[in-house]
Amino acid sequence: MKKVTLSILILTIALFGCLSFTKDKKENRETINTDGNKGFAVVELYTSEGCSSCPSADKLLKEIREEYKNQKVYVLAYHVDYWNRLGWKDVFSDHRFSERQSAYANNFKNSSVYTPQAIVNGKEQMVGSASGELKGVIKKHLGKNESLALEGSVKSSSDKQVELMYKIDPKAKNQDLVVNLVQKNASTNVKAGENGGRILEHANVVRYYTVVNIKDDSTSVKIDLPNGLGKEDFDVIAFVQEKNKGEILAANEIVF
Repeated sequence: MKKVTLSILILTIALFGCLSFTKDKKENRETINTDGNKGFAVVELYTSEGCSSCPSADKLLKEIREEYKNQKVYVLAYHVDYWNRLGWKDVFSDHRFSERQSAYANNFKNSSVYTPQAIVNGKEQMVGSASGELKGVIKKHLGKNESLALEGSVKSSSDKQVELMYKIDPKAKNQDLVVNLVQKNASTNVKAGENGGRILEHANVVRYYTVVNIKDDSTSVKIDLPNGLGKEDFDVIAFVQEKNKGEILAANEIVF
């Protein structure tokens, strides 16, 4: 595990060197999660190609995706950007993901952010490569009841854009709908930094991210697809979350 405060990140590295800083799937491009008798688990992994401790967590995320593919387990890899200054710029990184992780750190009263970090349903955190602990938390949440319903479908699609329609439980009003376009598989030949010379494999990399304030029981979201890839390379994972990065109350996955 690598654990650092952002304000002293560069100094710390200089002094000490390398620090150990949902699933209902239906064909026809539609998924509906309405079973209130089964729980779900949204696993957010905060990772970076510049972090030598992260590849094991990336590998675990893919393992979890495969192991729980017939259950309501939704995995997302958010690549943070605060490692970019240390020798390798992660092409998948986004400052908003660093901000999202920092908001969680405030909620958890952590003194710092770190990679790799896993967060389950917005409520529980652990080192992202801690397989036993992470799977134990997933099992616990799968045994709980869903508190809200979230339905998602494709309204229209092309090779460049998809438009999604969500039906949301009225009880979710004034909460957040978090919509993520995830690239199912990706690899990078890292040429510098702590992972220089390695080919890193990634699963469910978040390539588009938006947060919508829930005002009504339905909303639509348009997503432009990254150049050079088709919609078959992506899924969309969305979830309802209490404002200010609180508990995740419902989740849904759309498979193209």
